[in-house]
Order: sequence, then C-alpha cells, then structure tokens
Amino acid sequence: MDDLTRWTAALTTLVGLGLTLGLNPALYGATADMLAQNVRVVPRMAFMIAGLATGATILYLALQSFDPTEFVSAAERQATEAVLDRRVDLAAGALFLAGAVAMVVWRLRVPIRAPRAKPVKSRAHSWSYYVLGVSCSIIGFTTLPIMYMTGRIADGVSDHPALRWTAYAVFLVALAAPFVLLATAWLHFPTTAARVNGYYTRAIDMDHRWLYSAVLGVAGIASVVLGVIPGR
Repeated sequence: MDDLTRWTAALTTLVGLGLTLGLNPALYGATADMLAQNVRVVPRMAFMIAGLATGATILYLALQSFDPTEFVSAAERQATEAVLDRRVDLAAGALFLAGAVAMVVWRLRVPIRAPRAKPVKSRAHSWSYYVLGVSCSIIGFTTLPIMYMTGRIADGVSDHPALRWTAYAVFLVALAAPFVLLATAWLHFPTTAARVNGYYTRAIDMDHRWLYSAVLGVAGIASVVLGVIPGR
C-alpha cells in the first residue's frame, strides 16, 4: 500500500512537471503557426517533440549531481536588479521609440508594400523545430528547477534503474501530450483547418506596420515613464 501511494504521488507530480515544462510561449506559438499553415504538420510536430525530449533528457542526466538552486537564485537577483535599473528602462524606451519612428517613416515612404508572388508557405525545415524543442526545454529560469525536481522524484521511486526510467518516461509523455492532442484534433477536422489556413494566409499578407509602430510607441513611452518615476 505504501509503494502504491508513493508511486501515485510521484507519477502525479511528474505529470504536472511535464505539463509545466511544456508551457512555453515559443512552443505554442510555433504550434499555432504550424497548424495554421497546415503544411507537413506531423513531421514538424514529431521533430519538435523529439527536441523537447532530447533537451529534457540532457538536463535530467546533467542534474543528477548538480543542484541548480543557487545558480537560479543568483540569476534571478541579477535580473531583478537590471529590471529595477532606470538606465535599462530609459535605454529600452529609446530603442522602442526609435523602432516606432523607423516603422512610421517606412510606412509613409512606402505606403503600399509589393504584393507577394504567391501565397505564403512555411519555409522552415522540420529540423528547425527540433532545434526549437531542444532550446525551449533547456533555456530558461524555470527549466533547471523543473528538471532537477523531475530527476529527484524519478530517482526516489525505486533503486532499480528500469523503474526510474519508467517514471521519467511518464514525465516525457506528459510533456508531449498537449502538442500531440492539438495536432491530432487539428488533423481530424480538415475543413476547419483549411478555413483557418485561409485566414492565416490573408493575415500574413496584411500590412501591419501601423500596428507595429503603435505597439513600439506604447512600449517606449511606458519604459521611459518607468525610468523617470521617482522612488522606484
């Protein structure tokens, strides 16, 4: 009974950690783009999931004898100091405003962009999704603690290596599951996929330069305001 309780708690936690590691805006952005274009979805999704599994496994093995807590804490402290530095805010504001001005000048000098020769199709190779998966599962403040906890929990379920890797496999399944479910659901609704693909192609062909300049301008003003607020 104790073994069953320990395994249940461990596997439930591993599923949660796997889902948490997959919560990356870059991954879901790439997935949305992949599905909307509806071009070679299966191989691209497979490469991205393989990259996620590869990067996670590299960290899983690397963190067997290394506790990243101090490293992550120090990096967070440095990041917090940089965020609170007025000079960083002012520099970022200047860059955003310069980008907004450049976008407006471009829009005024070239009011109408040259039409595309043909509908946009994804130029990304499948292996680029593998690189994306590896990088998203390795780079980041949360990835190190998540994989460290994953290793500790997987190692704690049993002294037998095969059982440890079985527990880790549950983590990998949870990591991949949301993306597999999204792709499977998408492929089972081809009419909806084709309609969204049409919307996506038209959206890409639209001129978004005024929108970009507005977003950059708002971000620049907000950064400058934060930089000059006293007592911050």
